[in-house]
Amino acid sequence: MSVVQEKEQILVIHDGDLIEVVQMLAPALRIREHHRKARITLLCGEGHEDLLKYCPYFNTVETNLDDIAGRNLFERMRAAHNSSYDVIYDLCGSEAVRKIRNAMHFSKTCWITGAPDLSRPGHPLDQMAARLGKAGLGGPTYYRLGEAPAPDLSWIDFVSRRSRMLEPTYFGLHGAYALLTPIGEDSSLSLRWPKDHWASLACELIKCGIEPVMIGGPPTRELGRYVAHTIPGAHDLTGRANLIQLAGLGRKASCTCGDAAKLSHLMAAAGSPTILFHPGETAPYDRAPRGKAPTLLMYAPTLAQISASDAVQAMRCAGGFTGVTYAA
Repeated sequence: MSVVQEKEQILVIHDGDLIEVVQMLAPALRIREHHRKARITLLCGEGHEDLLKYCPYFNTVETNLDDIAGRNLFERMRAAHNSSYDVIYDLCGSEAVRKIRNAMHFSKTCWITGAPDLSRPGHPLDQMAARLGKAGLGGPTYYRLGEAPAPDLSWIDFVSRRSRMLEPTYFGLHGAYALLTPIGEDSSLSLRWPKDHWASLACELIKCGIEPVMIGGPPTRELGRYVAHTIPGAHDLTGRANLIQLAGLGRKASCTCGDAAKLSHLMAAAGSPTILFHPGETAPYDRAPRGKAPTLLMYAPTLAQISASDAVQAMRCAGGFTGVTYAA
């Protein structure tokens, strides 16, 4: 009589904004590689499931973290007692996760904390990688700035082969293009690149043989329409693409440039050379986007001091014009 061995059950818990979600994918890959045959469930909040549900690191994505954390202590303890998870990885350290952990005080489930400590110096990716190393997942237990593996969204290619909605041609893009990522009108003026600078950048890109494509959420719609109306040949996709589609565009973009840090992290992880504008006297190296392609931080006391020609030169330095006929 043969005995069927049940698969190891792993729970990964995470909650956060788009930057934190993208960063989480780096340790999530490491967890998947460490537990190759396990069934891995991601428990998270709502808002990013249109990207996460396609991620091959997880067998299941559940978005009811807030609901579980909002239950009373007795209900949480009962759920913990009935839990069949062998290992739980906390990759965010939020208040909701703290409530779940308190309920599992007497559970035999192994709890591993891989969340970064944002009150300490160091990039979150380096901190998370070091914590997983200390937890026994292999690799170093300390990483200097920039040494930890970056998030890698190359799995988007598999999704693209199944849906043309992720392809540039679906959005009318047939040549080399650059993604322009404004932060949106719901943000402070000090964080926003001036409107006329965006139009100037779009014009410069067209001269270089690259189609400028404005992307972003609803707060960027007015700016997207302005640039597309002012500069013939510029594309306005603001409010028209979800996260998985944006990642698909990022996979094939010549470059990404803008002041929207959240989208910059997504595009860098997708593999696009990325330029991020930042106001201030110093660059936020310990919060910078990371990916396999170069990422450049452009900073100035006020963003208006960064010109469109400065941005184009940065894009050249990042390799954004490689193979573009008119960019020489």
